[in-house]
Amino acid sequence: GSSSSAAGGRTAFGRVSANTQLPGLILGSEGCLGVVTSAVVRVRPLPEVVEYQSVVFPDWQTGAAWMREVARLPAAARPTSCRLMDSQQLALSRAIREGSGGHGPIKTTLQALALRLKGVSMETASAATLLFEGSRDEVAFQQKLLAQLVARAGGMWGGATSGEAGYALTFAIAYLRDFGLDYRILSESLETMAPWSSVAKVWPAVVAAVRAEHRALRLPGQPFMSCRMTQLYDEGAVLYMYLAVSTAGLVTERCLEAFERLEHAARGAVLAAGGCLSHHHGIGKLRAPLLQESQSPELTAVLQGLKAAVDPSNILAARNGAWSPAALAAPRTAAEEQEPPSSATSGGKLGH
Repeated sequence: GSSSSAAGGRTAFGRVSANTQLPGLILGSEGCLGVVTSAVVRVRPLPEVVEYQSVVFPDWQTGAAWMREVARLPAAARPTSCRLMDSQQLALSRAIREGSGGHGPIKTTLQALALRLKGVSMETASAATLLFEGSRDEVAFQQKLLAQLVARAGGMWGGATSGEAGYALTFAIAYLRDFGLDYRILSESLETMAPWSSVAKVWPAVVAAVRAEHRALRLPGQPFMSCRMTQLYDEGAVLYMYLAVSTAGLVTERCLEAFERLEHAARGAVLAAGGCLSHHHGIGKLRAPLLQESQSPELTAVLQGLKAAVDPSNILAARNGAWSPAALAAPRTAAEEQEPPSSATSGGKLGH
């Protein structure tokens, strides 16, 4: 929050307790309650040390268990970033490096053989990419703690080059999605946060749901699915999942309809397994039909009533989230069912 100071300027506060805070309300509305016209930016000194590293595990389960142990560390003892990639993303990262003049096929083959001698197959392996930032003492302290966890989990250090390449893959994937459109491949990412008690259930549930829906739709080939764990919290972790399918031979309308069904099947599986609808992407219009499964009708009614009060003419007509056509058409609350149709809480003209 911020307020005018006695000197005539503006003061920014890291935290205040005075009514409902507008930043979260406005940002969470996805353009339906207001727009950001100015912002105060927090500036920090550049870190003294920036180092990448990577760790290879025999499979996803071992890597995920190691990530859980990293999350148990105090926040100050964790790396700046710690991400776990599954075997599909490992293969994709290696392919990109080979194609960009990085490791050639001979060196890649030798690396795979070396790992296999240590009991790790690239067909099932997972890898954590790490980023350390801070003073030399801070980074050394964090690396020492993580080395103990790596040894305990039976992981193998993969080197700084592989760690940095893993982060480069994050930027390349968006371009791969666009490239795939030329070959009638539709792809998208979906993310969720799940408590540690549910993290292990989410990805298998998504894989099963997408494969079943893919078979029901009789789409060509097999769906490509991949997952990485991107952020760690005391109470859970964020899973970032990728889905790509071939739509060869289908008309455009059929392609979009089929892909929407696949994505909704995936998100439904996430919710059923204990994940949230979105960790950071937001709701928008595509995910709005699923809001009623994760948000009470009473809260939706409150948000729609707020919209009617602050923007009665619906000038900010982004129509996202709780103000999307799908949400406005959702079942009414018990209180609304007892009110006459002309009541202001029925949504008025917000859907127009």
